[in-house]
Amino acid sequence: MKRTIRKHIAQRLLAAAVLAGAAICGQALTPDQAWAAEKVAHIGQVQGAAQYSPYVGKDVEVQGVVTFRAGASSFFIQDPEGDGDNATSDAIMVYAPDASCGIGDLVSVSGEVTEYFNAGYREKKQTDLPVTEIKADKVKVIKSLGRAGLPKPIVLDKDRKIPRKTIDSDGLKVFNPDKDAIDFWESIEGMRVSIENAKVLGPQKYADVWVVPGTHEGPFNNCGGLSIAADDMHPEHVCVYLAGDGGKQYRAKAGDHYDQPITGVVSYAFGNYQVMTLANQMPPIIDGGLTHDFDKTKISPAAEKLLIASYNIENFSKKYTSPTKVNRLGQSIVNDLHSPDIITVLELQDNDGKDDSGNTDASQSGQCVIDAVKAAGGPEYKLVNINPVDNADGGQPGANIRVAYFYNPARVQLKSGAPEGKTTQNVQWQNGHLTLNPGRIEPQNELFNYTRKSLAAEFTFNGKDITLIANHLNSKRGDDTLYGQHQPVQLRSEAKRLQLAQVIRKFVDTGLAQDPTKNIMLMGDFNDFEFSPVIKTLEGTTLTNLVGKHDAADRYSYFYGGNNQILDNIIVSNNLVPHCTFDIVHVNSPFMADDRVSDHDPLLVQVDLP
Repeated sequence: MKRTIRKHIAQRLLAAAVLAGAAICGQALTPDQAWAAEKVAHIGQVQGAAQYSPYVGKDVEVQGVVTFRAGASSFFIQDPEGDGDNATSDAIMVYAPDASCGIGDLVSVSGEVTEYFNAGYREKKQTDLPVTEIKADKVKVIKSLGRAGLPKPIVLDKDRKIPRKTIDSDGLKVFNPDKDAIDFWESIEGMRVSIENAKVLGPQKYADVWVVPGTHEGPFNNCGGLSIAADDMHPEHVCVYLAGDGGKQYRAKAGDHYDQPITGVVSYAFGNYQVMTLANQMPPIIDGGLTHDFDKTKISPAAEKLLIASYNIENFSKKYTSPTKVNRLGQSIVNDLHSPDIITVLELQDNDGKDDSGNTDASQSGQCVIDAVKAAGGPEYKLVNINPVDNADGGQPGANIRVAYFYNPARVQLKSGAPEGKTTQNVQWQNGHLTLNPGRIEPQNELFNYTRKSLAAEFTFNGKDITLIANHLNSKRGDDTLYGQHQPVQLRSEAKRLQLAQVIRKFVDTGLAQDPTKNIMLMGDFNDFEFSPVIKTLEGTTLTNLVGKHDAADRYSYFYGGNNQILDNIIVSNNLVPHCTFDIVHVNSPFMADDRVSDHDPLLVQVDLP
């Protein structure tokens, strides 16, 4: 035992002497690591054909060309020759604070192999995949090759085809980059790639620009994006992350494109693989010509038909919503939606918005909308609203978002005969009509804790009644990321939405049991897709989601993670289906935040009440 210890000390002293005058960029190699480092022929051996490196915790020495700097402390290197195996990435991230080597330098790197959790949310270590990294103790420049010596990028969907539809097929048990997209991206982690003639799928946000190669087979929707389906989340789209200055100010929208390649390195952050580059290294973007008028509704107002809209107005308050957005909302309601007779709104905040004052009144916020519509040439609406308990309904703390209605009293009446419900009162049915008007559905049910309470209201139009139920179910927060460490993906938030759907469905069934011909319409932001179990639960056998019957090329109201998708739905009693004309008006989701009213598109339905 003593002999082993003496040998260990001797090796460390020898290593220290050898390294005493070494010229390096980065930190000096410690004696312990100098004698322990294993020289590896190719970076691909370190990466391995797996999500995690077989060398984790070991000290290695590799060579590669510096291809990209991710900041002052990190950069990527790539084996200029590679190991010839498409399943193993030829590049790796290096952590070496203050290393002075530059792009195009061929370097030798020594240090410990780790699996590093890159930028992400607080719970990233429990949800995300790590990036294989060498925590360098020595970075030595061998020679400078310059940019001309950078490894040739892989042309995505040309040199290597990105798998379609399948993100993971085996719970990460089998590494199959030809079949599973999650393995495909891992197999090129850190490597230089390019996207030729890229098409932009939606607006830039958080310095992310989502694209597909120009050769993508589609089908594209009517704004040039990709709409999700029950069996396709489009793993072939590419998140181009614009690192450094200017990324968040970069302007891109659906339909824009490039005629020169986008080149960067593959990384991972916030639960998604990305191609990292710099904003000032992007090729010129070509305006695709998409304007807010590209998808005007074909619905024309008619005196004898009821026009209803559903509009998520994105954290709207009297105090904090800018005058520009207020005016745009008024103009959108009048010009884009033809001044609907009834508007279901979501995310109407209290008067002082995010100020946590304890006051939940929203009358001034509501009046702000009313005034904006009137100024735009529309009718003078009335607000239907029940104030929530302070901070009980979720959303921005202190803001007390809620669902509410605006209606045009010159065309529609709030049905008389029932008192207005209070905050904690539960609306019910009696003889086919609401006992409270408006009334909240089970507001004291713990399922609705920190969730907007569904609001029922009965209106009369031309002597005929219709009951609307406004909804804004709990968000998808807490769900696994599509490219996370848990496969198959766990949709943790869905369980609560399913239970809420059952509560709302039970309420509807009670009304229909009393009057099977009752005109009922559920609308709002359900935070779920038209094909989801939540929406199917709400439909049952007596209701129909109009979104599901709508043209697939026009079936989206929101853009997230590179995908166009439906979160907003309008679900009607079956007797109304043949009397409805439905549309989604795409004036928001394809555009940048400063060029729209909301992050959601409004939904519009015209009803010839039977």
